[in-house]
Amino acid sequence: MPVVNMIRPVSRYAVLVLMLFAIAACAGLPGSAPTRFYILKTASDIKPGEASYNLPEAMTIGIGPVQIPGYADRPQIVTFDSGSEINVSDFDHWAEPLGDAIKRVLSSNVASLIGEEKVFAYPADFRPNRDSVQVAVDIIDITETGAGVARLSVRWHLKGLYDNTVLSRHAKTYEMPATSGDYNSYANALSSLLGELSRDIATSLDGVNLSS
Repeated sequence: MPVVNMIRPVSRYAVLVLMLFAIAACAGLPGSAPTRFYILKTASDIKPGEASYNLPEAMTIGIGPVQIPGYADRPQIVTFDSGSEINVSDFDHWAEPLGDAIKRVLSSNVASLIGEEKVFAYPADFRPNRDSVQVAVDIIDITETGAGVARLSVRWHLKGLYDNTVLSRHAKTYEMPATSGDYNSYANALSSLLGELSRDIATSLDGVNLSS
């Protein structure tokens, strides 16, 4: 009997030690690192009325839909490495779906340029008239390269919503330095590139012929 009484305390001690080791091991797992979240911001350097645009008085503009590449359509921030390899950051995420963020920023920027009353996010619950134009945006590439360059490659087209007619097509690639591995720098650079895209969208709307 004395032997049995000695074994039980030792067994309890061994179980306690194993539990402490397990807790310490879990605390050291990568999953315990905090997740950081980033947003895309409207362009602070866009001033209302900074340029004059020849737009019909009754024109309304719907921004969207915005298509993004499948590799970027996830919460994690994706950057390029060498060759065809990509980096997916487990602990650096967009604070909202990337396509929604781009549409929000473009809609706000273009509205600041040509008038808040003319611009809305598309699709929306409204009845288009002969002066309603849709700006559909297709993001081809959106990333930071291994060389520390934020890149936004995009196509967009203008379409008359009343008769579903394509009015013009456009394409451009935008680049800006960003600190490699610094996701805050990357998000700020992308926000600036979207500001440039917004100005080009406003310019493409300038003088658009809705009667053709």
